[in-house]
Amino acid sequence: MIDIHNHILWGIDDGARTVEDSLEMCSIAYRDGIRTIVATPHTLNGLHRNDRPSILAKVRELNAVIRKRLSVISYQSSVTSSEVSYPLSITSSDNKSPITDIELTILPGADVHLSEETLRQLDGGAVTTLGDGGKYLLLEFSFHGIPHGAEEIIFQLMARGVIPVISHPERNLEVRQNPRRYQEMIRMGCLGQLTAMSLTGGFGPEVKRLSEKLLTEGFVHVIASDAHSTDGRPPVLSDALHTAARIVGRKEALKMVTEYPGALLEGRRPDVRLMPK
Repeated sequence: MIDIHNHILWGIDDGARTVEDSLEMCSIAYRDGIRTIVATPHTLNGLHRNDRPSILAKVRELNAVIRKRLSVISYQSSVTSSEVSYPLSITSSDNKSPITDIELTILPGADVHLSEETLRQLDGGAVTTLGDGGKYLLLEFSFHGIPHGAEEIIFQLMARGVIPVISHPERNLEVRQNPRRYQEMIRMGCLGQLTAMSLTGGFGPEVKRLSEKLLTEGFVHVIASDAHSTDGRPPVLSDALHTAARIVGRKEALKMVTEYPGALLEGRRPDVRLMPK
């Protein structure tokens, strides 16, 4: 599976606090069946700027730490001394044996807050698109509503060849009260990203109901974890996959965590279900 929304980079926003947290999140994701994670720290939200150079550097650092940790595990696997203790962060599916052949890729991205700065920062090369591919941008609104003029900014993004993937619309108060404005953005050509825990009830029954409605009507296209930690908001997609399968069928649900996010990272338009007119 592919997780395109994950706050796995330590120490740069409200996600992972330490490198050990990041590694444990990698472990949880791997055990859940995730093989690609897009690191998406908050950007331009008034608290965190996290420009493209800093995100690219942090992603390289995390990938290097993962490779180093695995090399240590591989070395220790050949040592029989009882004094050797295996690192705890990268383990196999049984949560006991060390993994020495893990295939987990961390890619750059950002959870970009829509603001008056978004276009200027993008034009200046400071904003990180999904996978740094320059085609799709994970775009978030305030949880209280959709900003005035959002449609114009979205239009300008698309005029630049950048397609917004709107993150967690089901958790937006305005969308819950009146989804029409969000639905029009999807009809403009945007895509929608549903949070896994929203679908499984982790954000309450109202958010769960809207998640199911948006999913049923085809107004969300990718399921992602929006993980922030190892416990309260972990990088897990399988539970939401099973829930989505009961709503739209196993084949379509699986596409939302494999084929569709994969297309985004390759810069292609995913062949998503058409929403009603």
